[in-house]
Amino acid sequence: VMQPSTHGTTFGGNPVACAGAKYILETLTDDFLNEITEKGEYIREKLAAIDEVQSVTGLGLMLGIELKTKNASEIAKKCSENGLLILTAKTKLRMLPPLVITKEEIDKGMEILKSFLED
Repeated sequence: VMQPSTHGTTFGGNPVACAGAKYILETLTDDFLNEITEKGEYIREKLAAIDEVQSVTGLGLMLGIELKTKNASEIAKKCSENGLLILTAKTKLRMLPPLVITKEEIDKGMEILKSFLED
């Protein structure tokens, strides 16, 4: 289907992009990946303690939060206005924090979210 010159990328395969990808792959150690799993579990534990949370789905730090009665879009807007960027996916809240997030940053974000879910 594809012929020469029908598909290309600006940065695909150039030496700088390849060097960057190589560095990332070398950095992704088992310890780093285990830390991501632990952070995801930490967030899940915090969410489980909030009565408004119906369920949590996802893997690692990519999480979806189903609410019992509140509107996800309204909660996301309030959170954003108060310093927590949280997304929605239809009726769920969606969390996609950076892989390097600290527990202190998680705690701060969870307090913001909790304040609107328990309001």
